[in-house]
Amino acid sequence: MKKKVLLISVNRSDFGIQRSLIKKLLKEKNLKFKLLVTGTHLSNYFGYTVNEIRDEKIRSFSEIKLSDFDYKNQNIINLISDSTKKFYTYYKTYKPDLVIILGDRYEMLSAAIPLVTLNIPVAHIHGGERTEGSFDDIFRNMITTCADLHFVCHDTYKKRVSSIKGNTKNIFNFGSLSLEDVNNLKLKKKNDIEKKFNIIFKKKNILITYHPETRFKGAKKNDINILFKAIDKFDDINFIFTIPSPDPGNKNIIKKIESYCNNKQNCFYVKSFGKVYYFSTLKIVDAVLGNSSSGILEVPSFKKTTINIGDRQLGRLQANSIINCKLDIIDITKGIEKVYSVSQQKLLTKTKNIFYKKSTSNKIVRKIKSFLNNE
Repeated sequence: MKKKVLLISVNRSDFGIQRSLIKKLLKEKNLKFKLLVTGTHLSNYFGYTVNEIRDEKIRSFSEIKLSDFDYKNQNIINLISDSTKKFYTYYKTYKPDLVIILGDRYEMLSAAIPLVTLNIPVAHIHGGERTEGSFDDIFRNMITTCADLHFVCHDTYKKRVSSIKGNTKNIFNFGSLSLEDVNNLKLKKKNDIEKKFNIIFKKKNILITYHPETRFKGAKKNDINILFKAIDKFDDINFIFTIPSPDPGNKNIIKKIESYCNNKQNCFYVKSFGKVYYFSTLKIVDAVLGNSSSGILEVPSFKKTTINIGDRQLGRLQANSIINCKLDIIDITKGIEKVYSVSQQKLLTKTKNIFYKKSTSNKIVRKIKSFLNNE
């Protein structure tokens, strides 16, 4: 009998990262693969990104609608509790032999907890990383504790997972899945991007993704205003904002971004690019500004600068192309100016992505099959 492998996707980001793996698993004749779609994929507020999955012609998937997130700290507990029950009910019915969970979201933690009680093996992707400025750091380590099979993207992260688990069994560094598509995807042209998202590219362009900092008490509702004041100084640059993650403080940031972009001719707001259009945009822009993990993991592969703001990504390993700055008007301004400096442009020609390895998805699939056969 074919072993059932279930992969969970809760948002546009993790689907984009796992896209190549999903395609490979769908082609495996000795496995019965299914994608479970949930979280913000099914939210109109976040662009109803389940349509991006349908566009990929992935037919083997189910949906679970989780409770709406209302952006208050105390209600994350209610969401985790409700989500855990829904995942438990689904697992009891579907009876998977292995469940693949990526990353560090609280939705993913909700998916992992009932698997432990049901004695269903968990494969965890992107464990061992550190992001001291967000709840995700804690959730990631909790998922690692629940998992039986681990796919990390750096040897340092492999050691960290090993220290959490207390052994080196079933921990593999095959590189970051998200980087497989950098050279494989057929990217869109500039005109196609402008037409689809109603944006305009100038000679100079910067992409912005700014998430709430959820761990530090110093984070304030008006932190995003500091970013606005910094980019106000650059009328010759077009700034393209993307939607922040569904964390406490998210709604306030989105409202401010929408209002700001409506009053600025050189600022644009896009809810969801999807991986193809996102990578296509990275090819065009000069830099990425904000505090997104993509700026650390993916952007160096495009030999573009990342201006990493604040402490959300504090603790991640970084390429030499990344400029770290405080959430401070002067510091952010200097970071933007440095993007266009001769020294920074020269440095980019030598930039290498420390998380890249060849054939990541193929190696993961082979190891999953081996694990299931041994089990």
